[in-house]
Amino acid sequence: MNVVIMGAGAVGGYFGAVLSKNGVDVTMVARGLHLAAMKKNGLSIESYWGDFVVKTSFTESLDELVPVDLVIHSTKLYSNNESLPLLKPIIGPKTTILTLQNGIGSGAIIAGFYGWDKVLQGATYVESVIKSPGHIHQSGSMAKIEFGEKDGSISNRTNVIKDLLEMEGIQVEISDDINATLWTKMVSVGAIGTLLTAARSSLVELLKNEFGANTLTTVMEEIIAVGKANGIYFPPNVVDDKFFVISREAEEFKSSLQYDFNNQNPLELDDILGTVVRQGLDKGIPVPASMTLMSVLDKFKKGDIF
Repeated sequence: MNVVIMGAGAVGGYFGAVLSKNGVDVTMVARGLHLAAMKKNGLSIESYWGDFVVKTSFTESLDELVPVDLVIHSTKLYSNNESLPLLKPIIGPKTTILTLQNGIGSGAIIAGFYGWDKVLQGATYVESVIKSPGHIHQSGSMAKIEFGEKDGSISNRTNVIKDLLEMEGIQVEISDDINATLWTKMVSVGAIGTLLTAARSSLVELLKNEFGANTLTTVMEEIIAVGKANGIYFPPNVVDDKFFVISREAEEFKSSLQYDFNNQNPLELDDILGTVVRQGLDKGIPVPASMTLMSVLDKFKKGDIF
């Protein structure tokens, strides 16, 4: 199979590099200094499973490519209107677009361009950052992709893609309820990154704070309440389970929202916790803690205001 990584940043770049290292035909799409560094020296990965460099195809344009088997779409959510039209030259009859974007609405946005028959929705759990242009650091023993069909079926393409992705450095799971998967991830990604960014705090500092853990629990419970109002099933004790995981990994935890804030980049705010707040207000569900976080960070969401 031939694979295009649309958005070869910290997440897409890591997964694309692991695939390329293991012999998969990978083209990575990036731009700026990161792209220039990869073209010159390859993509350097530091990871839990070892360090390596891959030298594959790095590009800013897909105009010269033919249709591919799989697109892993991992740009920031606010880039969709720019990035999705660029995929047109590589979308053919057998192409699947696997979205690893945060939030719960990415699949519908992509389907609006190319149809649901092209889309698989996914969630990823990996701690990775761009340490410097052309250099990605991944930490911890989890680098998981969970994905599935909209209707929960286990299809031929889900099995084929699972077989492609499953290798050292990537754990894979097919979800039979992808909406529940996305909302369950939202419980952590919508709460933790937003609160850390608003508090200008690390996760270790937040959990030690007298009020930090309580505030985090409150936001998580608000997200769950809105999800349940949408008919979403959450695993029992989901908040306790999330706390167990984040407490164990607090020293290594990195928030992509906080990274973008610290680097004066635009923030994936409206499409993550902002979605929860809007849906809560529409359904009459109180979300005061989440609204407070949105209010604190709203003026920063376009970046470059410091």
